[in-house]
Amino acid sequence: MRLVCSLTSDYDVIVAGAGVAGCMAAIEASKQGVRIGLFEEHPQVGVPSHCSGVVSLSGLKLLGMTSNQAFDQRLIRGARFFPPTGSPIEITRPEPVALIINRMKFDQYLAKNAINNGVELHTKSRITKFEKTSDQEIQVTIQNQGVVGAKVLIDASGAGSRLPTQAGLKPPDWSQILPGLQYELIGTDRQDDLVNLYFGSKRAPGFFAWSIPTGDHSVRAGLATSKGNVRTLLDQLVKEYWPKSKIDATKSGSVLVSGPVDRCWSPGFIFAGDAAGQVKQTTGGGIVIGGYCGMLAGKAAASAVKNPRRADQFLETYDHEWREKFSSDLKKMGIGRRLFFGLSDATLDKLFPALEPLLGEITDVADMDFQGTVITKLLANRKLASLIPRIAADNIRSLFS
Repeated sequence: MRLVCSLTSDYDVIVAGAGVAGCMAAIEASKQGVRIGLFEEHPQVGVPSHCSGVVSLSGLKLLGMTSNQAFDQRLIRGARFFPPTGSPIEITRPEPVALIINRMKFDQYLAKNAINNGVELHTKSRITKFEKTSDQEIQVTIQNQGVVGAKVLIDASGAGSRLPTQAGLKPPDWSQILPGLQYELIGTDRQDDLVNLYFGSKRAPGFFAWSIPTGDHSVRAGLATSKGNVRTLLDQLVKEYWPKSKIDATKSGSVLVSGPVDRCWSPGFIFAGDAAGQVKQTTGGGIVIGGYCGMLAGKAAASAVKNPRRADQFLETYDHEWREKFSSDLKKMGIGRRLFFGLSDATLDKLFPALEPLLGEITDVADMDFQGTVITKLLANRKLASLIPRIAADNIRSLFS
């Protein structure tokens, strides 16, 4: 989908980025009857796609959505976790818990909904500058196209955005971005309805690798890592598990693991999604969290436009609301990531068998989007206490390696 509008007039709210967070923000703001301009830097919404495409069904419901043939590919019942050596463990449920989506089509579906709600979409339009011109006005500069005015800018332009700094805010730590690579494989052995996750220094040091069934004989395989060459590591994984498959497409990307920013608003400006670090540090996933925060941002921006004397109050409320929803879980995910991804292969091989007796309890409380409860449960479990000295030693060593 490609739609280019002429920049002839100003908007009430401008949204930078037509990904999930940006589209959800634009849709929510448009419901309040304000004029929205949605600006996407690429020629086509959803392209390039860097996402693994796993979203929980409960997360979709949180966004007010359900499975849709416009973007869904396969239902998933759980996950299989592979230690460096030894047998994997499984966390499954009788009914589907997640959906594999085509991320390009998902973003385009949201963009079409935004347009149907009156949002004006501009592609090939990269916002490069934010300026506060008065108490009630802002200006944004569109690369090679000029300046557009508005009341509020919502930055949902993704990792690496420079707009928050221009608004006087501190962005996420962009040094905490891991390089990633993903293959679309065809001609694999028959696939079941589980996502596979692979751990260890020989597979994906500092993070993990994954394989996601997209069809009966097709897989989306990828990894991110803090060390090593992503292509070499992924080629080794493919050779090990799908030696007869063919690579149908290759997608590079990155995984942000820094955690959220301390403040998400300033007068005339709020940011959401990857741009604000609203991402699960344990997996790099941000569809649900980013989308929901985008909804809150869109509502706050529209309210600020309609109530100019209380504009700052509404923008600040957005910052409080999204933290009330996600902050506790994100903090615990940050702790979990720092502990788990610094472990040696030897410790991981001891950890997986120790987890096996707890799988029933883990399954009862596991939630893809709100992982704080299961992380707390694991850290408090006495059966894992014997591994604490090893975990501590591994994490200290990882700081110097």
